[in-house]
Amino acid sequence: MAHLLTEQMLVLFLILALGSWLGSIHVRRIALGTAGVLFVALVFGHFGMSVPKVVMDLGLLLFVYAVGLQAGMRFFRTFRRQGIQFIAIGFFTVLTGALVTALVAWIWKLPFDLATGLYTGALTCTPALAAAIDSVNRLAAGNSASVSVGYGIAYPFSMVGVVLLVQLLPKLLKRDIRAEEAHWREEQAKETPGIVARQYRITNPNVDGKLVSEIDLHRLSTVNLSRVKRGDQVFAATPRTRLQLWDVVMVVGQETEVAKMSMLLGEPTTVQMDVNTDVKSVDVYVSEESLTSQKLMDLKLWERYTVVITRIRRQGLEMTPTGTATLEIGDSIRVVGDSAAVEEFVRIVAGKPARADETQMITFLVGLVLGVILGNIAIPLPNGLDLRLGNAGGVFLVGLVIGHFGRVGNFRLWVPPAARNITRELGLMLFLAGAGTNAGAHLVEVVQQHGWSLVAAGLLISTVTVLAGLLLMLPLYKMTTLSTMGALCACMTNPPGLGAAQSQAETDLPTVSYASVYPAALIFKILLAQVLVEILSKVL
Repeated sequence: MAHLLTEQMLVLFLILALGSWLGSIHVRRIALGTAGVLFVALVFGHFGMSVPKVVMDLGLLLFVYAVGLQAGMRFFRTFRRQGIQFIAIGFFTVLTGALVTALVAWIWKLPFDLATGLYTGALTCTPALAAAIDSVNRLAAGNSASVSVGYGIAYPFSMVGVVLLVQLLPKLLKRDIRAEEAHWREEQAKETPGIVARQYRITNPNVDGKLVSEIDLHRLSTVNLSRVKRGDQVFAATPRTRLQLWDVVMVVGQETEVAKMSMLLGEPTTVQMDVNTDVKSVDVYVSEESLTSQKLMDLKLWERYTVVITRIRRQGLEMTPTGTATLEIGDSIRVVGDSAAVEEFVRIVAGKPARADETQMITFLVGLVLGVILGNIAIPLPNGLDLRLGNAGGVFLVGLVIGHFGRVGNFRLWVPPAARNITRELGLMLFLAGAGTNAGAHLVEVVQQHGWSLVAAGLLISTVTVLAGLLLMLPLYKMTTLSTMGALCACMTNPPGLGAAQSQAETDLPTVSYASVYPAALIFKILLAQVLVEILSKVL
C-alpha cells in the first residue's frame, strides 16, 4: 500500500479530493473553500510527498487565464472610470510591504536575500520571487537559495491568513454584502441599462406613408421597431413596413433612447400589442459561426430571412442591435417576424446547439502562448534591472484583452461559463497542491534552523501590508466589502483568497475588483522586489 504514495498522480488527486472535502466543511458558516487543498498539501509535503512543478505552474496559468477571460468584459470599462484609484491601491499597499520589510531587515539584521524572500512570500507573489532571485544572482551568482527560504517561510502563513480574513471580513465590518450587491447592480443598470419596450402611437404627419427604412431611426436613437399594430392586426416591423398615422408601434431599446421616439413618432401609449398567431418572438443562442463577426447591416437579415433582431445579450450585458453591431458565438438574441420565417432563422442561427457548449480551443491555446511570450519579454530599466511580468502576469493580461475583445486577430473565442468556471477552479486547486507540498517539505526544517522570528517577521510584513490596504480601501475610497476583498486579494496576489471571496458573492464584483488592481500591484511588486535587493545589499 505504501508504494502507492510514490505515484505522483495518485498523490495529486488524493490531495485535491481531501482538500475539497476539507474546504466544504462549515464551522459557524465559515469554510476554507478551495484553500482546503493548501492545508492538505502542507501535510502531504511535510511527509515527503510532492506534486510535479509543471503541474503547479500549469494550474496557476489556467487560473489567472480564466480570471482574465471572466473579468475582461467589464475590466476596461471599470478601469476607465476608477483607474487612478486602482493604481493608488496597488502602489500604496505594495510599497508599504516593501518599507516594512526594509525596517524589519534593519532591526533584526537579516541578510538582504532572506529579507527579500520574506517580502515576496508575505505578498505571495511568485513573479516577484523570480525577479528577486534573478537580481540576487546578478550580484552573487548561485547565492539565491535564501530568497526561496524566506519565500517558503512567509508564503503559507500569508496565504492562509488572507483567506481567513476574507472569510471573516463581512462579519468583522458588520456589513450586509447582499445589500451592497443590490446597490452595485443598480449602479451597473444605470451605467449599462437594460433593454425596454414601449408603445407609441404615430401622430407625426412627417412619418405618415414612409417606410421604416426611410425614417432612419438610428440617426436619432439606438432603438429598433419590433411590431406594428394597425386596427386589430399586429405584424412584425421590417425595413419595408410602411407606417401610417394612428399606427401603434413597439419600440425596443435603452430607456433614455426609447424616450426620444416621442419627438419622431408621436405620443406614448399603453395599448396592448397582442401578437397574432402568425407573428413570433423567440430568444435563441447564436452558435452558427458563419453569422458571427459581421455587421448586422451586412447580414441583410430582412432581405434574406424576413426577420428582425430586437435585442442582443452578451455575457450579462444587453445591447440594442444597430446596423454596426455584430453577433458572436454564445450571444442570446431576440428574433421577431412571421412564425415560419422565425422558425427557419432560428434553425439557421442555432446551427448545432452543442457548439454553444464547446470551447474554441485554437484561440484558447493561442492566448496562452501569447501570454507566456509576453510574460518573458524583458523590459530594461535603469541600473541594469529588467522587468518581466512572468508567465502568470503575461497570461493574465492576455486573458483580459481576449475577454474584452472576444478574439485573437481573426480567431474568435467563446468559452462557455461552465468551462470557464472549471478551468478557474481546477487551475487554482492544482496550483495550491504544488505550492502546499513544496512549502510543507521545508517549513519545519527552516523554522527550526532560523527560529520563529522569521515567521514573526513574515507575519508582520503581511499584517501591516493588509492593514494599509484596508485603510486605503475602506475609510478613504469607501469601497464595498466584496470589492475590498477582491482588491485585497489582488494586492496580496492571493488566488485562494479570491476564491473564498467569490464563493460569498452572487455577482462577479470580487473578480472585477481583483482584475482591476492585479496588473498594477503585480508590476509594482516585481519592481520593488528588485529594488529591495539593490538597496538592502548595500545597507545591510
